[in-house]
Amino acid sequence: MKNSASFNSELSKFGIGLFETIKVEKDPIDLELHMDRMFKSIKELDIKIQYNKEFLKSEILKYIDTNNIANKALRLTVFDEGYNISTRDIPYNNETYKKGFKLIISPIKRGHSIIYKHKTTNYYESIYTKKYANERGFDDGLFIGTDGSVLECSMSNIFFIKGSCVYTPSSDLPILNGIMKKRILDICGEINIQLIEKNIKIRDIGDYDFVFVTNSLMNAIKVTQIEDIFYEESNELFDKIVTCI
Repeated sequence: MKNSASFNSELSKFGIGLFETIKVEKDPIDLELHMDRMFKSIKELDIKIQYNKEFLKSEILKYIDTNNIANKALRLTVFDEGYNISTRDIPYNNETYKKGFKLIISPIKRGHSIIYKHKTTNYYESIYTKKYANERGFDDGLFIGTDGSVLECSMSNIFFIKGSCVYTPSSDLPILNGIMKKRILDICGEINIQLIEKNIKIRDIGDYDFVFVTNSLMNAIKVTQIEDIFYEESNELFDKIVTCI
């Protein structure tokens, strides 16, 4: 495992690499899904990685066991010179879930790049958007496409609820389809909640009753506000979904 990258690495020179953030309770959650996504990206982006999936999985499990990791966020980074495993605290607590998120529209408008569909180490657009939101009193920023399509937040996928139906931006859009998003899709199928993936326009977000965001660390957090639009504080469908995560 490497704890540094040389200035000759593609990571240092061009930001070329991939990473996964995995929630570790006692064991790593959805490890197989995270690794499948990483290696799908390695293949599709033709990134040269020295290690195979089974080796990296075994290194993660060994790292967790050796360091007695529990209730942490574990990050696996891979790049041309090797790989790194690190951990950090999970930033969400009971107050976060009680309060919910407020979102602002990111000043960055996205075009249709395939790169957005992969979790690359070239992450500055997300970091900039998160900082932009926090400096203005919001919890995160929402990316919008150049055609006005709602995409995702800087570090999470977004869902809308109206009546008895859940909506989320189509997986075909330039977004990172998260591991938790996949679980939400599966859960809705299992408990007979209608979920529709569609192109949601920013002009229409006021038509929905309830909004929530998801990622592997937070699971699901309600959104109480997007810019000057306010949403319901609770929702029966949301409660049913969260119970099943």
